[in-house]
Amino acid sequence: MEPIYNKDGLTVGWLNDDVVYNMAATPCAFIKNGNLFDYEGIYIGILDRGFFRDNNGYAVAFMRDASGGPLPPIPEISPVPPIPAVPPMPPIPQIPPIPSIPSFNWSNISWEKYINRI
Repeated sequence: MEPIYNKDGLTVGWLNDDVVYNMAATPCAFIKNGNLFDYEGIYIGILDRGFFRDNNGYAVAFMRDASGGPLPPIPEISPVPPIPAVPPMPPIPQIPPIPSIPSFNWSNISWEKYINRI
């Protein structure tokens, strides 16, 4: 399980085998061909060189060794990863839109709004 950090360097989730988990180790999204979808098959954004990006190309969160985006903060020492739940079978995802040009700026969208589409 690899930690996912927000723009403040705080651990906000986990990535394991193309499945995104929240802090409680519940699967909340999956990655297919670099595109991020929820478990209803709805497009959320992309994972590009370690940055999770919104529909406008702005970085929402990052992973260690991310490149090609805004300067990430020094990440916190992540908690011990929880034991992940078994993810459900991913649905057939919708066709993703053409991604925006990656930006060197952070998004105004929080990780929670981004991943939960609220």
